[in-house]
Amino acid sequence: MDSVQEVRLARLVDERRSTTILHDNVLGAAESREDGSRELSESQQEQITGYRTRMQELDREIEALTDTVESSRRADTEARRIRALLAADSAIVGTDEDGNVAYRTFSEYARDEILAGTSGLAKRIAGLLGAQAVEAARERLLLARRTPANTLSSDVAGLQPPQHLAQIFQVIDTSRPLVASAMRDTLERGQLTYPRVDATPVVAVQGSEKTEAGNTGMDISMQTATASTYLGGGDLSWQAVNWSTPNALDLWFRFAAADYALKTEQDAAQVMQHSAFSNNISSPIGSSPTFAQLMAGIGAGYAEVYANSGRLADTIYAAPDRFGYILGITSDAFAQFVSVGTDDIGPLRLVVSRGMDSGVIVVGDSDGLLVAETAGAPVELSVVEPAIGGYEVGIIGAFEAVVVDDGAFAMVTTAS
Repeated sequence: MDSVQEVRLARLVDERRSTTILHDNVLGAAESREDGSRELSESQQEQITGYRTRMQELDREIEALTDTVESSRRADTEARRIRALLAADSAIVGTDEDGNVAYRTFSEYARDEILAGTSGLAKRIAGLLGAQAVEAARERLLLARRTPANTLSSDVAGLQPPQHLAQIFQVIDTSRPLVASAMRDTLERGQLTYPRVDATPVVAVQGSEKTEAGNTGMDISMQTATASTYLGGGDLSWQAVNWSTPNALDLWFRFAAADYALKTEQDAAQVMQHSAFSNNISSPIGSSPTFAQLMAGIGAGYAEVYANSGRLADTIYAAPDRFGYILGITSDAFAQFVSVGTDDIGPLRLVVSRGMDSGVIVVGDSDGLLVAETAGAPVELSVVEPAIGGYEVGIIGAFEAVVVDDGAFAMVTTAS
């Protein structure tokens, strides 16, 4: 069974891997912009800075814990070696500091056995050494064979305090892969306004000289979205904060931030799914598609997005249960035109979001989803209450997600 140190080290390594993927996803989003711009936005720079800071913290803790684990293993190996050596020479005895018999070698024990015996050899040796030596040998054997008093763990209960593991093993997940994949903006007001193109000029072949061809006006409307404010609060005593391991105040903020992440991920996923429901592919895939059916459905979703918006889809969004099913599908085709892996399917990256409804797969262009959030959200709030010896705490953040192009997403699975 792995030690607590090894379990924690494994968890830190997994978190380091997940943080690296999120970091690379943000860089990938900037590198894949259609307009050719490769510069990171302000919000993306904040994300990158946060991910890199966390990776540095994880690297330091992983390095320190790795040294501790390796030292513990070397100590265990050395202890086993020493115990084996002692066991191999368990007859080492003689006389200890208190004068008790403790044979150091087997020859000493064998000599006393011969002296105390009745064989002819024993009698001859006893004759040479004298009766006093024989009697001394018999007394040493009796002392060595005495039954020692037992001391059980129940007899020393006062030396065995309860073992406390200062480690939270439950999941504290603050990841938002769907939100991270979308376009990001910083929310500075309670409302978010953005322009939407409703009609564009067209160009057509002129039928004859001095006749009209393309003659369509340009129509751009202003859209308004009202942000939602997410708030959570609590009140902790001074004792709860200062006498706890891990620190209760820090743990409260971690749990609250994890719930904020889940709620905002669900918010963005529902907005995207609602838009995709209106753009179902003509033959949605069922709950147990074959590999060929899955690829056909994803291809149809790609085509649906292009037909409805002129966009080239870049992402497959899947609920966790759908991703688990996809992992079990294996292609038996002899030739493939697109690669299939756990991180992407052909030219489309795969985003697995716990905010999506069970059974849902959506294909779309990630730039079709815009998420706006207050800077630093969720913001930690804390007020000391000296009159009652407590801390009033809370987190707050405003968040809004909108689909900027109604044709940017297509539902691949059966609509329910």
